[in-house]
Amino acid sequence: MREYPTQPVVGVGAVIIKDGKILLVKRGNEPNKYMWSIPGGIVKVGESLIEALKREVEEEVGLKVDVGDVACVSEEIIEENGKIRFHYVIIDFFANVVGGNLKPNSDALDAKWVPLNEVDSLDVVDFVKKLVEKIKREEKGVYLK
Repeated sequence: MREYPTQPVVGVGAVIIKDGKILLVKRGNEPNKYMWSIPGGIVKVGESLIEALKREVEEEVGLKVDVGDVACVSEEIIEENGKIRFHYVIIDFFANVVGGNLKPNSDALDAKWVPLNEVDSLDVVDFVKKLVEKIKREEKGVYLK
């Protein structure tokens, strides 16, 4: 029900920054297949945002995280042939690694730590570029337009 949904789908993502680097994953599924983004996924019915994020990060990259405050809220609406193919509302949280070993799993083709100043050199999902710029400028505000 992710493609051509009848209502928006809620997603969560982990903004994990360590030593001036952000953890990025190469997406294995649409939308944005083969592009770099932050780890995360879809919230299941009955699951809290925090539970969903912890589960998704562990499934996707093998890391256990402690979840902090909201980093940003964004949306992705992709139209195809006059119909909405994907519609996500995404809540990204700052998170810290507390265990596990970095290893791409589930729908991540790759995972790596990228210096904040080098994010633009990768084929990165648009909202991640905007988020990294906000982080570098130490800008406040949650909603990414």
